[in-house]
Amino acid sequence: MNFIKMKNKILLLLILLLGLSLRLYKLNIPLADHHSWRQADTAAVARNFIKEGWNFLKPKIDNFAPLHPQAENIERLFLVEPPVYNSIVAGVYKIFGIKIEYARLVSIAFSLGSLVFLFLIVNYFSDQTTALLASFYFAILPYSIFYSRVVLPEPMIIFLSLVVFWLTIKWLQTDSSLFYFLLLISSAVLFTQKVFPLFFSFPLFYLVFRKYGFRFWKQKKLYLLISLSLLPLILWRWWISHFPEGIPANLWLLNQGGIRFKGAFFYWIFAKRIGELILGFWGLPLLVLGLILKPKKEGWFFHLWLVSILLFIVVFAAGNVTHDYYQIPLIPIFCFFLAKGANFLLFEKQQVVNRFLGTSLTLICVLFMLAFSWYEVRQFYNIQGGVDLAGMSVDEITPQNALVLTGDSNDATLLYNCNRWGWTGGYASSYPNSRETIEKIKSRGGSVYVTTKFDRNSEFGKYMLENYQILKETNQFIIFDLNKRVIKN
Repeated sequence: MNFIKMKNKILLLLILLLGLSLRLYKLNIPLADHHSWRQADTAAVARNFIKEGWNFLKPKIDNFAPLHPQAENIERLFLVEPPVYNSIVAGVYKIFGIKIEYARLVSIAFSLGSLVFLFLIVNYFSDQTTALLASFYFAILPYSIFYSRVVLPEPMIIFLSLVVFWLTIKWLQTDSSLFYFLLLISSAVLFTQKVFPLFFSFPLFYLVFRKYGFRFWKQKKLYLLISLSLLPLILWRWWISHFPEGIPANLWLLNQGGIRFKGAFFYWIFAKRIGELILGFWGLPLLVLGLILKPKKEGWFFHLWLVSILLFIVVFAAGNVTHDYYQIPLIPIFCFFLAKGANFLLFEKQQVVNRFLGTSLTLICVLFMLAFSWYEVRQFYNIQGGVDLAGMSVDEITPQNALVLTGDSNDATLLYNCNRWGWTGGYASSYPNSRETIEKIKSRGGSVYVTTKFDRNSEFGKYMLENYQILKETNQFIIFDLNKRVIKN
């Protein structure tokens, strides 16, 4: 028995090392990869904590452009979730220096921690073989790998979610004051971060109900836990309501365009994202098998976990259809059901499946799942053309206090790579590259215009070439000095 336990610990360690090695792929590429528009703002908050000093209540990005209609954002506020993740990254920056790979390593550390807690949860409810398989899938799924090293709070939130599940299990099992206190702290942080953890109330309540039955309403500790867990969220929402200019528009995430339950909704969520991107088509048989197998010790805990995330997807339909990173919460629960299905085919003692065929088909499904998922995910590592070089050039040839206008789009990636404060395109008009935009930016103190998408023959292109001096131009970008006019003969 001790030998088996030691062997499983070694296997878990090997899975951790495998997960770490896969997540180091392209670790030091510039922040201009997939969904860099959102990563740039997260990274900017952490970097500005170093530049301007740590102010937890007023996280700031690089962009002066309004986040809220009709409201100037002169403080560059970025008030979404409390900047817990950003603060941790800033702490690492403070010790080792500001490099984007250090931020990615923070996310990777949380991801590997999630792998461990997923193992603990599955092992508690099931067995070590299923737990090891679940951890293995978490380590190797291409979608999981990429989103385990992004500069976003999601890897930390997944980690905290699993910690809250585990601490709830341990508290209900032991009634320990230590587990109760740790659960209170973890859940208080978790529920402030994003909306989707609030949907985990369903599987959490299921655990409580399994313990107390209908006597749950008599548990005073439970009321205290819920109240104190939600208090930081309520206080944060009250605080940021005083600064609407720093709150990005978010109501559209619910059902913009009436997308919910339309054909496009089902196509993008269940075919493109779940079927193709996450499971590479061939993971679906293992997932479905895991879903339909009769629950054992876990009861309906894992099914309710999955239902809670699907409910989040339905409620925030437009956000989930628009952004593929909204499906990150599916990773741990999918890994469990994949593991349960694979364990049945590979190791369960049963008479209904030919063991050789079951093993062969499982291996084929896993290999094809990884291959087809990677075929889609590999492009996520590609960087936007010229953005990194343009940003590097602006950082090298302009003063540290220069204010920059980027002409590509409302995407903050280029502005972040410039390592300067300023404005993204579209600040002064619906069309970012316009004479009116340039004049308004100059009146705000802007001195540099940079873009990777410059048309010399357009009306705006001719205006810039005729009126402002070029600081640097390559076949990938162009930089103008807005303080220096072209001398006309």
